[in-house]
Amino acid sequence: MKLSASAVFHITDGYEESFSKNENGQKLTTGKFFIFYEGELSGESVLMELKNYLNEKKASVYGLERFTGELAGKSGSFVLEHSGIFENGTLTSTKKVVVGSGTNELAGLRGEAVFNSGKTKEFHLKLDYWFIE
Repeated sequence: MKLSASAVFHITDGYEESFSKNENGQKLTTGKFFIFYEGELSGESVLMELKNYLNEKKASVYGLERFTGELAGKSGSFVLEHSGIFENGTLTSTKKVVVGSGTNELAGLRGEAVFNSGKTKEFHLKLDYWFIE
């Protein structure tokens, strides 16, 4: 049975730094971010991201995020795999639960969220999920 959980999250700390640049202004960056979730998904996570900037306004984004907390009253942790595009200040990404990454009451978790963000301090997320035994 598919379920949905809504949450609001805030990035509480983080950084992004370049590790490769070329003469055309393209660059590769890595970032680490700490995130606090409230709602049906409540807890904390850490996200590591890689970005491939084609120019100042467009980049492809990849990341792994480990969430620890509660999902609809069940506690444990799981990993989200991020894949998306950053363009003109907006990130559009798909976050998928990594198969086998759920622990404790979140073992067997599967799910996905499509996420859009702009320049704000508060982000909204809806995770569609289910459990496999």
